[in-house]
Formats: sequence, C-alpha cells, structure tokens
Amino acid sequence: MSLIKAVDISIEFSGKYILKNINCSLEHNSRVGLIGTNGCGKSTLLEVLYGLQTPTSGKVQTAKYCNIAYLSQEQHPLSNRVLIEYVRASRPELLKLEREIERLSDELNYHPDAKIEAELNNAIEQYTYYGGYDFENEIKYVLTSLNLAPESWNRKCGEFSGGEQTRIALANVLLTRSDLIMLDEPTNHLDLEMISWLEKYLQNQKTPFIVVSHDRQFLDNTVKTIWCLRDGHLTITKGNYSAFRKADEIAQLSQTRQYEQQQKYIEETENFIQKNIAGTRSNLAKSRLKQIERMEIVKKPAEQKSIKLSIEANKRSGNDIYVLENVFYGIPPEKELARDINLTVNYRDRICILGPNGCGKTTLLKVLLQESDIFSGTLKVGASLDIGYFDQQQNDLDPSLSVLDTIWQIVPEATIGYVRSWLARFGFYENDVDKKVEQLSGGEKSRLYLCRLIHTQPNLLLLDEPTNHLDLQMTESLMDALKNYNGTIIFVTHDRWFMRELATKFWVFRKLKSTNGFYSTIQEFIGDYEEAINLAFEKPEVTKTPSPPRKRKNRINPWHMRSRLAQIEESSREYEALMEDLKEIQNALSQSITYTSPEQVKLLQQQMKELMEQITNLKELIDKMEEEYLELYYQYYDK
Repeated sequence: MSLIKAVDISIEFSGKYILKNINCSLEHNSRVGLIGTNGCGKSTLLEVLYGLQTPTSGKVQTAKYCNIAYLSQEQHPLSNRVLIEYVRASRPELLKLEREIERLSDELNYHPDAKIEAELNNAIEQYTYYGGYDFENEIKYVLTSLNLAPESWNRKCGEFSGGEQTRIALANVLLTRSDLIMLDEPTNHLDLEMISWLEKYLQNQKTPFIVVSHDRQFLDNTVKTIWCLRDGHLTITKGNYSAFRKADEIAQLSQTRQYEQQQKYIEETENFIQKNIAGTRSNLAKSRLKQIERMEIVKKPAEQKSIKLSIEANKRSGNDIYVLENVFYGIPPEKELARDINLTVNYRDRICILGPNGCGKTTLLKVLLQESDIFSGTLKVGASLDIGYFDQQQNDLDPSLSVLDTIWQIVPEATIGYVRSWLARFGFYENDVDKKVEQLSGGEKSRLYLCRLIHTQPNLLLLDEPTNHLDLQMTESLMDALKNYNGTIIFVTHDRWFMRELATKFWVFRKLKSTNGFYSTIQEFIGDYEEAINLAFEKPEVTKTPSPPRKRKNRINPWHMRSRLAQIEESSREYEALMEDLKEIQNALSQSITYTSPEQVKLLQQQMKELMEQITNLKELIDKMEEEYLELYYQYYDK
C-alpha cells in the first residue's frame, strides 16, 4: 500500500487553479525531487500531501500509522526550550520510555518486587529496540554535521539566527523516527560541506523522502524520480534531474511535432470534407469526418514563459579593479576573520569566494564595497567603478512599495509601459507588478532585486548568494546573462553548478595552524572547482605527509575489472540502439500520413513512452556500473 496517494486533487484560488487533477503517490522506496518555477505550487502540493491544506476537489489517502517528518520552507518560531532538549523531543517514544525506566527503577529501589523488575526489564528492552542508547550519539553526529557546535546546545532555540534555526529544524526532522520525510528547500542556509553531508545522509538512509530543491547537483545525487509541476499539472519522470532534462526535452519536442502534424492533417481533411461533402465523393468525406471525430487529439504543449536576461555595463572600468596587500579584517571591535590577504582583481575576472558559513565571505564583500573597515593592510580601489551589489538579505527593498514602484524609483522619468516591460523580463506579469514587496516570496524578492540591480548597468558585480530562492529556470537565465556580461564579477555561492559554469578563479578561505590556535587566510586558486571545494573544507593540519606512489593491490582480480568494462560497453551499445529506435518512432510521428490511423498513432505513442522508460533505466544502470568500475579501479591501485 502507498504511504500517501493523491487522487485527482485540485487547488483553486480566486478562480485560478494552482493544482489541477493531480494523481501521484509516495511509496516505501520513493526518492522524489519536486521541481518547478517559483510560485507554481510546489510548497502547496507538499502541504496538501502532508495534510496542512485541504484540496478544492479530489482526495488524499494516507496509510494508517504513517508518521511524516516535514520541514517547511517558511520560518516558524522554534520552541523556547534549549537546543538539546528540543531535538531530544523529536523522539517522544524514547522520552516516555526514559521516564518509565526512571519511575520503575525508583519503585524497585524502595519496594523490591519481581513484577516491577519484569516491567523494568521490558521497558529497557523496548528502549534498546528503539535505539535509545544510540540516540545521543546520533544527535551529536547530526548537530555537529550541521555546524551546531556542542557549546551551543544549551542555548535557547530562539537565540539562534534565522539560518541556524533552519538547521535546527532540519536536524529535528532528520532525527525523528518517521515513515516518510518531506523537505521543502532543505539546502537553504547550508554551506557546501553541509550540503554534501546531507546528500550522503539521504543516500544512505532507508526512509523514503520527497524534496523540493533548485540545486541541480543535489537533485542529481539524491533522487530517483522527478515530479515536475508546470501550469498546475504534474509530470512524473524516472531518474534524476539530468535524466529528466533529457526526457523532458525529447517529450516536449515530440509533442510539439505531433501537435503540428495532427493540426496540419485536420486542416487538410476539413478542407477536403468542405469541398466534397455535397458532391460525388460525399461518402468518402463523411468517412473522413468520422475519422476526425474518433481521433485522439494531441494537446498543444504548454507555452513556457522564458526569461531572457541581458546585463551590460554602462562604461568600461580600468584594468586594475582591486589590490589587497597584507589585509587583516574582521567584525569590529575584536572578532578576527582573516589576515595576510594579498590578492588582485583584474578587469573581467569571474571570482568565486569559497569557505564554510561564518568564515567571513560576506564581510569580505563589504570590505570591497568599503562598507566595512580593515584592521590593517592596504586596499586599493580602481578608477571608474560602478558597483552593483546583490545583498542576500535584500534589506534595502522597501516592504511598503509595490513591485512597479520599486523600479519606478530608479527611473522616475520612464513610462509605465517601459517599467512593465522591464519587469516582464524578470517574470513579473500583469497583476504581479501591483504586489507589495512584503507580500513577495523569497524567489520573487530575489528576481526584483536582480531587476533593479541590472537596470543600473554596473561594471562590477558583487553577488552574495544570488541564486538563493531562484528556481532552476531563472538560475539558468542569470547564468547566460553573466557569461555574456562585459564587466567584472566577484560572487559567493553554494550552488556547485553555478560556480562550475561561471568561475575562472577561486578565493578559498583556509584555516591554518598558528602558535596561538587557528586563523584564516585566503588562497587564490585557479583550476577545477571540485579541487577548490576540497581545499576550502579540508581539515587544518600542522604538516602534510606526501602521498605515497600508487601501488598495486593484489586482492582485486583484474578479470573483474575487464568484465565490468565489457558490461559497460555492451550496455552502451544497447543504449545507442534504443536511441536510434526512438528517433525512428519520432520520425514516424512527424509524418502527416501517420495520423490517418488513430490506432497507429496510439501504438507509436505507447512504444515511445516504453522506449523512453527503457532508456532512462539503462542510463541509470550504466552510471551505476561506471561507478562500480571506478571503485574497483581505485581498490586495485592506491589513489
């Protein structure tokens, strides 16, 4: 039986469908990624499945005794209990057993009795069965992995920052003994090391889950099915995000071709009927008419509103943007963040700043903005700089203004038509422009902030987490614009795809050992982004031992490696053959004559669906075999 099953559910609000006739289920082995543009209804769908919202029509069936652990994207005030007590309460059954064991132990001390002793032994057995004696270690593991240090565990939850409270809520969900996990944007407020840890945690645990995320690499590494919400409708695709992208592109192209060819055939047939219905060929015309009436109409593919951005600098800066010499900075009056910084920024650099949360990345951007003073050293700022700063907190957006007025403020001489057209580039259409800033979602605020920033045409962009809250489509549009931008970019991000695509240079915060403890410095790194990440999150060491040369390990039989490689090659040939079969079916569906036979069209469509499923499954198998081959290789040779 499914854990949760949704049958024909719809959500209607003010005459508009947010969700329409959705059918889906979450099973005992589900690992689902839920994607879609900002505001399309992803969080609403989760809330309906969880039971926080009642659908306008349809029903949700939840298995009896199904315990769901749910992380909401919205910030809710946490309990005023201290952190350690709050997360311990995630397992109420253990707390109840602890109290029972304590009560029975006290009774046994005062009144020795065989019956009480038997009850105590039974309670201890249950406590052991439910993992009570391992729970403290599990708490320590999860909290420290989410950068919640032991010295903070006795603080009240309300004293933590917003980002820390989100991590506390995530820890609470992961520690709950549940049958299903629901996570709405869990990687918000996590640094790269924490995101990587969460990926491995989800990969290794057996509890099924559904996760909303705009992090493509996170989705690629964790999920086995993609639910895509588009125009209120849900499409379900087996595989990770990359597999979905390929399948979706093929499906959209195929549906467009089928729709166009069928419409062409219908038009030609209707012309024939009109000309011949009253003539000598009337029987043939009537036969064609019945054929059209019986035909299964191909739906027109939903038009996806594309967002095409363009960023242009209003003037060229000089070649030397910044020079930092022996810079030492921190948060006044005493908190040191980094010292001994010697860096240069040149025209058209694309620099990504890497490091753990709290290491000083945002403060460094403030130093470059000259909004934060340095303790010592020299900061030389180039001439003719017009700086555009993306503040991840977006504190300077006036919550009382409308979307329209926010942009009109910077171009008061513009016409309303111009402002509306500019806002439309960033996905604000029709009544969207009348919304107050305080009513906007996180993604909408980010788009509005970018809209205002780009309009000023800066020649230097300082971007602090620009992709936070942006959906996948908007992130891709921003990337295209930044790649073609004729200025200089310095940015902070935890999105691995984003940094891989954009960065040409990395500034890596590193913790180093000193006689008085640890301190941070920044190392410039040019090379693979994975190496830069490893450098940023490696544990500090006093000395490093050179790696020994690779040696053969005889415990791995080379025959196994050759055998696995042969399997990969055979599966790859099968994959290519299936792709050829798919092309043949698509070609058949692009021919007008195909649509003279509705049965043939239906058969081809079914064959295409089955083929695409085979292709997705085979690609997953090939990826898995390649991983196993590499594992054998690295066991055979010391890396």
